[in-house]
Amino acid sequence: MLQERASGAAGFLSATFLGDVPHVYLHYSKASAPVTFSAVSGSKGELVPTLGTKGARDPYIFQNRVNGKFYILATDLDIGKTNWGDAQSHGSRSIHVWESSDGVNWSTERLVQLMDSTAGYVWAPSATWDPAANAYAVFWASQTYAASDTGHTGTPTGPFVYYSHTTDLVNFTTPKRWESANFGNKVIDQEILDLGNGNMVRWYSDVSGGTGVVMDKTSGGLFGTWQRIGKPVNVVWEGPAIQRDILNPSKFYLWEDNYGGPGYSCFQTTDLYTIPYAACDPALSPSGMRHGAVVQVDQSVLSGLESA
Repeated sequence: MLQERASGAAGFLSATFLGDVPHVYLHYSKASAPVTFSAVSGSKGELVPTLGTKGARDPYIFQNRVNGKFYILATDLDIGKTNWGDAQSHGSRSIHVWESSDGVNWSTERLVQLMDSTAGYVWAPSATWDPAANAYAVFWASQTYAASDTGHTGTPTGPFVYYSHTTDLVNFTTPKRWESANFGNKVIDQEILDLGNGNMVRWYSDVSGGTGVVMDKTSGGLFGTWQRIGKPVNVVWEGPAIQRDILNPSKFYLWEDNYGGPGYSCFQTTDLYTIPYAACDPALSPSGMRHGAVVQVDQSVLSGLESA
């Protein structure tokens, strides 16, 4: 998510993961070549989780508008230690949180529980500034079971998108389901672009069967009325991430994760509301990046990433 064009932005920092290694990988690109990324060198370019399942997927990176720090939120899951059935019924209800003052040197992660024992999992966290609450709204997807079904053997509801507010990424309000008439019955991987003055676009994965990523728009803020735009790309992929061009702020790059194949591809547009989008030219590189996010950074951060 990019809430607006960053003042003095000179490049980008992405956080993604690899399918067979549940760690967070950092890449950077310059404004002049926005979809051509380079890996941050050495240990600075790989965040290895040490808590929970000791696996991290679906990382989401953003810069806090209040304190200027960068944060990475990630799903707590190492699928190599379990299977998809158990991961959905008895998965982690927490997320990993890393923070950094410069985008290069990252803290040891903390594990934050977001849902109670009725949830089967917490997946794909993201964050968007909510001016009405003067706090960040953190979103994620969960499926839930009846409180009496302590073994999670019955039929779950969802997955649906939930949210909680936080001012410090440590303490979170009681989660609520994000109600929206346009959401499908099974929704994950929400990504929000704040265009200002209550205008927003969101992308998410409809996993009810054969749909993939869809997009909506609103002029009424996060909790206003959302209207369906449609499928931005005619593929059944997931993990949408949006990147706004620095030199041409009317240009956007939508990343979608071909989870059964090589990972992310990107698609470009100069009109968010006209679909479908065209394949990026040049293509997104390097190949193999999986579900994550990208944020604009200034020259000092970019220089630090280049010299790490």
